[in-house]
Amino acid sequence: MGYDPALLYAYSLLAPQTTVRIRTEFPILDSPAGHTALLVVAADLLQSASRGDHPELIEPLHALITSVKR
Repeated sequence: MGYDPALLYAYSLLAPQTTVRIRTEFPILDSPAGHTALLVVAADLLQSASRGDHPELIEPLHALITSVKR
């Protein structure tokens, strides 16, 4: 639960206003299930980035992981 909003959020990390809107519209992202979904999505996208997909998201994804771990 929360995977789709987490995926949307992760792909919007380079658009801060959009991430704020997504967090507002999908409060599940601030729940334990949402945190798990964000971490799973970040891992998936980092794996994809290691193959050359969306390398611009690597740094924001690492920041996301750090923020969720707190």
